[in-house]
Amino acid sequence: MISILIPIFNYNITTLVASIHKQLEELDIDYEIICICDASNQFLNENKLIDTYSNTQLILLKNNIGRSKIRNLLVEKSKFNWLLFLDADVLPKTNAFIKTYIYSLKKYNSKVFCGGLIYEIERPEKERMLRWVYGKKREEISAERRIKRPYQFVTGANFLINKSIFNTVKFNESIVNYGYEDVVFIEDLKLNSIEITHIDNPVFHLGIERNLVFLNKTKEGLGNLFFLNSKNTLKGDNLKILRTYRLLRRFQLNRIAALGFNVFDKLLKYNLLSSSPSIFLFDIYKLGYYCSINYSKKFKTDI
Repeated sequence: MISILIPIFNYNITTLVASIHKQLEELDIDYEIICICDASNQFLNENKLIDTYSNTQLILLKNNIGRSKIRNLLVEKSKFNWLLFLDADVLPKTNAFIKTYIYSLKKYNSKVFCGGLIYEIERPEKERMLRWVYGKKREEISAERRIKRPYQFVTGANFLINKSIFNTVKFNESIVNYGYEDVVFIEDLKLNSIEITHIDNPVFHLGIERNLVFLNKTKEGLGNLFFLNSKNTLKGDNLKILRTYRLLRRFQLNRIAALGFNVFDKLLKYNLLSSSPSIFLFDIYKLGYYCSINYSKKFKTDI
């Protein structure tokens, strides 16, 4: 019936597995939970508890294989036709999380479902405010809004897909660095005209990184986006930052944006690391940084 697939990297998932396992046991369905630890060095003893649950297994990898390969490996290890991908740092909003997905399989003639992502209402401390504000503004999207742009608002942290569909697409294993592997996967679904059904069945995103960590991961991801774009791995226009960059380049404004980023970098960062970060300024920061990457690469090539 259903395989729950959870990649792990340095995160304690015992609460998540306990919640999911309890829900599965209350339903009259065949299931399995597969967790693969991607060469983690933290929470190893805590996560050993996973193996004590029925129909559940924990696989430990000695070498880190990355976010795309580990998801494909999870599918290779699975035995059921429906695959529910969950990130390690999430927790279902309701005790009917699995039941809602099973009900949706019967209600809709679809092969891919997205349940959505939400964040706690309580504001975190200043040191984690940027990640929380970004999540509330840009990732916590209602099902009604997601339905209107079904390929725009999809999170890899919580989606259900039929194995036959997954095997026609899979995660692109040429993506070895951090960032945008989910975007490429969703774009491949779109290019193959595979419908995505959005439902109201969210998980809480609990892994709220510190501001500077999140900012550095964002820059790392943008570096990977530059690589993916330069290799034509991303072929569509789902990403606003790429659409905006291409517009700037058309009018030869990308160099000005890159130079502006170098001038205002510290000033922008001052706001983003504060207790009241502006998501508009975060967008400006990302666009400026992306332009600076492209300009510096082009400059080095020209030399």
